[in-house]
Amino acid sequence: MVERLAEIQARIANLGDLQDIMGAMRALAAMRLGQAQNALPGIRQYTEVINFGLARGLALTGGGGGPKRARAGAGEGRLAVVAFTSEHGFAGAYNERILERAWSLAKSSGHRLLVVGSRGKVKAEEHGCRVAYAQPMATHIGGVLEVVLRCSEELFRRLAQDGIERVTLVYGRNTNGSLWMVEVEPVLPFDAAAYHQAETAVPMVYLDAGDLFDKVVEEFVFTRLMHAALESFASENAARLTAMEAAHDNIETKLEALTQQARQQRQEEITTELLDVVIGATAARRN
Repeated sequence: MVERLAEIQARIANLGDLQDIMGAMRALAAMRLGQAQNALPGIRQYTEVINFGLARGLALTGGGGGPKRARAGAGEGRLAVVAFTSEHGFAGAYNERILERAWSLAKSSGHRLLVVGSRGKVKAEEHGCRVAYAQPMATHIGGVLEVVLRCSEELFRRLAQDGIERVTLVYGRNTNGSLWMVEVEPVLPFDAAAYHQAETAVPMVYLDAGDLFDKVVEEFVFTRLMHAALESFASENAARLTAMEAAHDNIETKLEALTQQARQQRQEEITTELLDVVIGATAARRN
């Protein structure tokens, strides 16, 4: 019985240590979620600036400018799907949901699946998805820019050399607090109709109008990648926060049950010891 009580107490100690780890991971996820949420308004404001530039550029080129890849039709051209997943685990079903949606778009012959996030790459290969390219995802807010620069470089290379005509981003979008949803965002071909503005003044420029508009469209693609990466970083940590909270609560429930079990075991031990004392005293009096 003493060994049984010692075993329960050891399990309580181990669960307590695990609960501390879950608490630390929960706090870290909450901090990173907050950092991403604070960074998102900045990229949204920059997107508005780029959108204004696109509208002015369309006025400058008469609506016919922009790179060939941006003006490509929305037919059956080769598609590149960029899936933003997590670099590490403990994020619940986050990667599975992102990859399920991304692979449904990229599984046709000739299409390309580009995965950002090492954990997502492993999950994709486990499920038989063909990964054309993979790179690590940021593990802290300061690393997001480097991830996007590397991803955009690879994407533009494939647009120029791999026959890619369409680009779609698949990522998690943080909706409210620790909630998120899968977002599918077509980026190319560039939809010029969405940026036409009535009575837009033609700007005065000293560069070739077509080349200038090409650069603005490239910046537009970069801003969409940056936005997707930040949203993904926020959603990943939102999913991790939810998973850590569930694990923390589960451990708390088990600790309460084990604590109660230890009390009962200790009471039984005390009762047994008292019985031994009583039996011993009774035997002594009889003798």
